[in-house]
This record gives sequence, C-alpha cells and structure tokens, in this order.
Amino acid sequence: DVYKRQLVGVAHAAVPQFTQAWVRPDTHKALTHTGVMVCATPSGASTTATEAAVKITFPTQTAGTDYVINSTAANWTVDTTNLPSGATAWPGIGTATAVSGHTVTFPSTDLTAGVQYCFHTSATNTLTNGSAGASSGIVGATLLTQDSTPATINQTNWSTAIITDDTITVSAVVPPNFTITLDGNSDAFPANLDPGQISSTGGRTVTIVTNAVGGWIAWVKDSQQGLYSTTANYTIPTINYATSPADLTAGTEGYALDVDLTTDAAGGCTVAVDGKYNSASGIGGGGLTANFAPIAACTRPGLPPGTSDGDVLTLIERATIRGGTPAGSDYSDVLTVVGAGNF
Repeated sequence: DVYKRQLVGVAHAAVPQFTQAWVRPDTHKALTHTGVMVCATPSGASTTATEAAVKITFPTQTAGTDYVINSTAANWTVDTTNLPSGATAWPGIGTATAVSGHTVTFPSTDLTAGVQYCFHTSATNTLTNGSAGASSGIVGATLLTQDSTPATINQTNWSTAIITDDTITVSAVVPPNFTITLDGNSDAFPANLDPGQISSTGGRTVTIVTNAVGGWIAWVKDSQQGLYSTTANYTIPTINYATSPADLTAGTEGYALDVDLTTDAAGGCTVAVDGKYNSASGIGGGGLTANFAPIAACTRPGLPPGTSDGDVLTLIERATIRGGTPAGSDYSDVLTVVGAGNF
C-alpha cells in the first residue's frame, strides 16, 4: 500500500530493513551542534552478507535553515562509551571515510543478525541542527549497511525533529530549618546531697539539627544562679562564672553545669563546647548566670556549608554542700536552654 511504500522507500523496496534501528540526536535544540547515537539490529540478511560500511543520511529540511553537515570526513569521530543497556559496540566502527551532501559513511566489520549494535558520533565540528519548526520529513533520512561491493544489506528510513529548546529547568527551594530538642525536662540528683562528696545528676541531652551554613550556637541561663530552697529560704550558690570552669570541693558549697559533647554529627560543622563549661575532671563545671551564656557552638570557618544533621550535647549539673547547709527537700533550679542557626 501507499503508506508501506513510503516507509521503506521506493528505490529500496526490496532491501531488507533492520529488525530495529534508531538515530538519536544529543539535542533537538535549533542551531546547535549535536552528536548522534546510532543503534541498529541487523536482520537475517546479515547472515549471508559481510558488512563493510554503515551510512547515515541526515534529513533535508523542507523549510527554514537546513542541517549543516561538516564535509570533512576526518572530523566525524566516534565513540562507543555510554551505550544503551544491552547494546554492543559496533564492530569496526571508526572515523568517517566519506561525506557527500547529507550522507556520512563510516567503516564497519561483519555484524551478527539479531544483535543490537551502537555507536556515537562526536558533536564537535560535525552536525549542526537547522531551525526550529521546520519539517525534516521521512523521505531522505536513511540508515543503511553495505558490503564491499557496495551493495546494501539492511536499510531503514528515519526522521527526527528540531525544536526551540529541549531542556527543562528544574527549580526547588530548601527552606531554612533549625530544631533543638531536649530528651527530658527534669534532672534530679539521684541521692541526697552530702558534704563528703560531689554529686552529679544523670544529665539531659540537647540535640540540634540545622541547615544553617554557618552552623549553630547554644546558650543557657539560670533562674536562681544556684539551687534555691523556699522552705529554708537559702541558695546553694553557683560557682563564679568569670573563673569557670572550676572543680568543686567536697564540703564547700558549690553548684556548676558541665557540658559534654556526646555526638558531633555529620553535616559539615565541628562542635566545640565553650571553655567555661568544658570540664573534663568529672567534678567540676561552669558557673550559671541570669543572662544567656554560650555553652557550645558548631562552626566551619571559611569552609561552608557548616550544617548539622544532629549534634548532641549532654548537660550535667553538679553540687556539693557544707555541713551547715540548711536542710530542705525543695532545693531546685531551672535552666533555660536555647539555640540558633547561623544562617
């Protein structure tokens, strides 16, 4: 019928088509240099013939600016990298041997029927797309193999398209985020305070996550600047903030906060506990104030981003009393822990 004769080409009606074949440009964008991926699966005709060449004829546009075909065969270099899954590198393929009009001829060696072979042509100094919207049509664009006679072994007609732009620009927004989480809101001393020893609470953890490129800072302030008993109307005082960190001395009243780094998580920034709260002795800490004082920070100077995927601090309160510290079952204190991302 008419459709079938148009598809296979009148002049080559008796030539077997490839089982499958396609020519894929690297870009459909108008007036742009492009390479092409060429893939074909020989039919049974390849069993009794030996391929010596593969020819690509590019379409002639019927309107607008036509394709520009570089006429120097040596510029038509090829590669067989990044082939489609399951494809085999086209045997014998190499730099083009001839260019005539819209037809470029490449060398080939014998192909096996039923195997998909592919190669790719360079986009440098080879093919330039024509103008957008111009029809390339079916007639005139062919892919064929020949033996050394040369006689055509397999042939398939193909077509393509040229458009103004073939790219999609993807945009997204990652909003700023900062979270600070305490694992609990109470931290009692496990036993009665004793002038003969330094007591420590079990501690509470503070977890910080942020995508701030400058990292984060955490602060603490204290409601009483010590442990206060309403019943006794007495405060076990915090140690001096200005001289922190310091070790407590058993039998001498003192109250301090120790901040330990539990987890320096991935993300970019590096956590450092503030020097006033960085006690490594296990019997000391830093003084507490009514104003917010920095306890730790996560930074990455000069190397952003300094984000954090979950840094963890452990806050431990320590205290000791003297023999004459007034008795009371209601000594308490409230620490407020806050933080901020350095966006």
